[in-house]
Amino acid sequence: MRKWFLLGIGLVALPACAQLQRKYDYGVMPTENITSLEVNPVLNVLDDSAGISSSQLIVKSYHVIDNAWNWGVEVPLARYESPEKSVSGLADALVALAWMHPESLNGGFGYGARMETFLPTATDKRLGSGQLQVSPSAFVLWSWNSGIYAAAGYKHYWSVLGDRAREDINLGRFRVNVSYLSDAKWWVQTNVYYYQDFEHRGKMEVVPEAEIGTLVTVGTAIFANVSAHAAGNAHSKDWSVGVGFRVLYL
Repeated sequence: MRKWFLLGIGLVALPACAQLQRKYDYGVMPTENITSLEVNPVLNVLDDSAGISSSQLIVKSYHVIDNAWNWGVEVPLARYESPEKSVSGLADALVALAWMHPESLNGGFGYGARMETFLPTATDKRLGSGQLQVSPSAFVLWSWNSGIYAAAGYKHYWSVLGDRAREDINLGRFRVNVSYLSDAKWWVQTNVYYYQDFEHRGKMEVVPEAEIGTLVTVGTAIFANVSAHAAGNAHSKDWSVGVGFRVLYL
């Protein structure tokens, strides 16, 4: 009788164990609220034929405030290279505050909002915009217990003050994201970005991006991504590639 009783408990607990085994935190979903530190080298090839590029080493630190809020800072060290001039130094730093309502453990609807402020900390005009920018954004998300999720969001970039000799910024960005988070500690993420320049009417750009990553341990992850200009009469870059190392639960 005891054997059958224990077997019954095991069968009842099995779905719950499978659910507990599910979701590792990767620091990928926009509804994941995790204290983390990330180091992210990125190479942006602005004009391949002309030999113009911009590389950055971005240090990102995010901290949980409570279940719904977090804040963070991003500090980029940058190098701009061209046949005429090459400079290195600090680029524009970022301060962010985010609020989110996560989906349930079984999947479903999630959403959130975020406010970013770009500070004109660049040590050379080629490394930053010369403008103090505010950038509010909002997103919605639907996830399935299979590990697939889809999200859509909008972000706007406004320059509020700064160097009068530099161009004002009034730019919108739509993002569509479909990704898979595996129970085997790896993920694949795809994004399509659509940029609309409201300062220069009619200027737009489409940039697709793909990323693959894995957990090294439960609290550390590595990843690589690539993106490229795909369409539009605006041209922010030819292509870019980045890698990253992320430490979770600090």
